[in-house]
Amino acid sequence: MTSAPLILLAPSEDKCSGGVKGRLPESPAQRWVRERLVALTKTGTREALQGAFGVKGLALDRARTEALALGGSVPLLPALSRYTGVAFQALDAPSLPAEVWTQVFILSHLRGLVRGDEPVPPYKLKLAAIPGLKDHWREALPGLLASMPEGPVWELLPGELSGLLRGWARPRHSVEICTASGKALSHFSKKYRGLVARWLLVHQQGDPRRVLRGRIPGCHWAGAVENEIGGLSLRLVVDP
Repeated sequence: MTSAPLILLAPSEDKCSGGVKGRLPESPAQRWVRERLVALTKTGTREALQGAFGVKGLALDRARTEALALGGSVPLLPALSRYTGVAFQALDAPSLPAEVWTQVFILSHLRGLVRGDEPVPPYKLKLAAIPGLKDHWREALPGLLASMPEGPVWELLPGELSGLLRGWARPRHSVEICTASGKALSHFSKKYRGLVARWLLVHQQGDPRRVLRGRIPGCHWAGAVENEIGGLSLRLVVDP
């Protein structure tokens, strides 16, 4: 088995606008989400849509327009160009060789499993916005994940999205990010997940024993233990 890592990341709410117009292929699982998102957009109150999209004002109007356009030709960008949140800023995919983008997989609330070089439209969608969306992806994702190539898998996900993979039996490594006092980081962990992903891709190293010898800016490794998903959980301590 190759040691080249495969990385699972969460999507970001922040996304780049624009792209090249095109029409996305659509699986039944993706159609299920799109149809319900469009129905919500057409019938939901402004307050309901604010919760579904997580934005207000002009940004809400733009999110409604984007949702209603999803069934036709839409602006498309590769996933690693579309997502621009904290983790993706730390990953800095534009500075990496294009071929390693295929080693990154993002759990999109709209599209399911999206490879880093695959096209994604502009959209807003909270995981709790559509009734049944979590269960929908929990059932659909194992089949999509089965298509991932060989290689050690690094699950760099927050707890909410990690729970969607409970039906997937493939072993994978994880990273616990904490302060020097042992307190787990929450929001700020996004940056360090991005930095870990970048290190894995730059060094093309998926063996956790070798990863532990690597240097992640602003933090240090503090050992590893077995996790509950068949791999190792590495402990990353953020320096004061």
